[in-house]
Amino acid sequence: MNYYELIVKNKDVTTYLSQADKNFIALGFTEQGVLHAQRTAELVSKILTTLNFSQQDVDIGKTAGYLHDIGCAVAYKGHAQSGAILCYKILTKLNFAKEDVFKIVSIIGSHEDINSTPISDIASAVVIADKTDVRRERVIKTDFKFFDAHDRVHYAVTYNNLDILEKEKKIVLNLTIDDSICTVIEYFDLFISRIEFCRRAAAKLGFEFNLYINAIKYI
Repeated sequence: MNYYELIVKNKDVTTYLSQADKNFIALGFTEQGVLHAQRTAELVSKILTTLNFSQQDVDIGKTAGYLHDIGCAVAYKGHAQSGAILCYKILTKLNFAKEDVFKIVSIIGSHEDINSTPISDIASAVVIADKTDVRRERVIKTDFKFFDAHDRVHYAVTYNNLDILEKEKKIVLNLTIDDSICTVIEYFDLFISRIEFCRRAAAKLGFEFNLYINAIKYI
């Protein structure tokens, strides 16, 4: 059974992610729906496949990555926990193996725990995939004069690439930022917590997390 294919096609999942996006549009935030879900799942697959995890683990990781923000259909605050509850009901209804249900649900429920080491290697991949998804395409607003700090930072990122260097034991995020829109300092002011998430998650995998902005190494 391919879990990822089942949840991508599931109408309830699509409805919840669409509602999450509508909520974020109403709040004036960046995109938090299907596109972010797909991007997260793709990056999780890239990380776990590169590190030679089993196909089952990759499937579990992609599924958790796709579903991780589904709780935003309820509210952003506490979305990890509400998302875990929603996903438990969906995955149980789809007859996922109980052991795998709890693996996925626990990853979703803990993915915002910044002061804790991720609960598993798969969870680490989900955290890194989620927190490194910074790109222009996630900006919902169309009028620059209404951009807030999050909009400017995301919109300024014209290139985003995540490399997993297995031999060097490094996970490297390369960004190109248009500094006429957002300075590097503004990026760090806003996303320092995301960097800490990534450092903890990379360490769990036995890797070092590096960040390059405009070809300059900052971490």
